[in-house]
Amino acid sequence: MPGGRHCMICDKGGIIMLCDRCQQTFCDKHINEHRQQSSHQLDSLIQEHDLIQEELKHSSKKHSLFKSIDQWEKESIVKIQTTAENVRNELRQMIDDANERLASACHDVVNNLQKTREARQFCDNDLKRSMQQLQQLKMKLASPLSADLIEDTKSIIHLISIQGTDFMHKELEKTKVYTVSKRLPTSGGIQEKFAKVIGSAIINEEGFLVRHHGQNSTFAYIFGEQLYSKGKHTIRFKIEQSQMPYNIFFGCISSQFNSDQIHYDSPWVAGWFGHNEVHHHGITNRNSEMHGYESNKIETYDVLSLTLDCDHRQIELYPERSKKIHELAVNLEKAPFPWQLFVVLTYKNDSVRILHNK
Repeated sequence: MPGGRHCMICDKGGIIMLCDRCQQTFCDKHINEHRQQSSHQLDSLIQEHDLIQEELKHSSKKHSLFKSIDQWEKESIVKIQTTAENVRNELRQMIDDANERLASACHDVVNNLQKTREARQFCDNDLKRSMQQLQQLKMKLASPLSADLIEDTKSIIHLISIQGTDFMHKELEKTKVYTVSKRLPTSGGIQEKFAKVIGSAIINEEGFLVRHHGQNSTFAYIFGEQLYSKGKHTIRFKIEQSQMPYNIFFGCISSQFNSDQIHYDSPWVAGWFGHNEVHHHGITNRNSEMHGYESNKIETYDVLSLTLDCDHRQIELYPERSKKIHELAVNLEKAPFPWQLFVVLTYKNDSVRILHNK
C-alpha cells in the first residue's frame, strides 16, 4: 500500500501498530515479539548491572599492590622490632655504665679517706666531708641515669634512639672512646689546608704546614680552609714537632664565631687539647678515666686523624699509634654549621702537617 505504514519486520501493511517506546511500527503478529524482545534485553541489562556491582565489591581486595603493601608492613614491623631491641640494649648498657661509675665514685671516697688516715692526716672535717659525699651519692641511687627517647621525625615511621646522661657524666653527654685495629675509610675527598692564623704562627708549604714562632705558652689559633655542613670528612695530621708535655689542640669551630673573642674554651668550639683536656662548648674535662683521652701518649712524629661527621653531628680524634677513636658530640645550637678545622699551638717551634688525601 503506497504511502501507508508498514511493519518494520515483515514490511507488510494491514493492521499496523505504533510502539509508544521506540516509535517504530509493527503488524499485529510482530508487535508482541518486539515487546518480548525488549523485555529480554531489559532483563539482560539488569543482570549485567548486577554482575558489575558484584565485581566492584570485590575489586578493592584484588589489586596487585596489596601484596606489596603487606610485604612492606611485615618488613617495617621487623625494622621496628629490631630498632626497639637495639635501643633496649643501649639503655641497659647506659644504666650499667652509670651504675659502674657510681660504684667507682663511692669506692674513691672511702679509699681517699683511708689513705688520709694511713698518712696520719685524718681529721673530723675529712670524715664529715666524706659522709656528705656518700650521702650525695646515695641520693643518686634512685635515678643514676637521665634518659630520653629521641624520635626520627624525618621518617614516615618515626624510629627512636636513646639519649641520656648520668650524674657522673653531665659535662660530656656524648663522649665515647673505643679501640680499633684499623681506621675505616670515610666519605668526602676534600683536601684541607691551613688558611688563617690568629697569633704567633706561620703557614708554609702552600697551606700544608703550620709552625708556632712566638714565645712559649702564647696561643696561636689556626683555621682550616674548608667549610663543612654535610657528609663525613677525615683530615690526617703529622706532629712534626711537639715540646713535652704535648699541648696541641685539634677540633672544630663554628665558622660563625666572633673573631674578637676567639679561644679554645669558647662555646662554639669542641675538641681535644694537651693535659688530657676535652673541651666541649666551654666546658673542660680533664678526667681521662671518664673520657679515655690521654694526651700524654701523643708524641712528635705521631699521625692523628680528625673526622668531622656532619651527618651525625660529632667529631672524632684517632691517634693512629694508640688505635683509639675518641668521639665528641657537637651541639648545633652552640656550634652551628658550617664548621671549620680548628688547631691551637702553644709552644715555640711546635708544628703540624696536614697529610695529602690518599
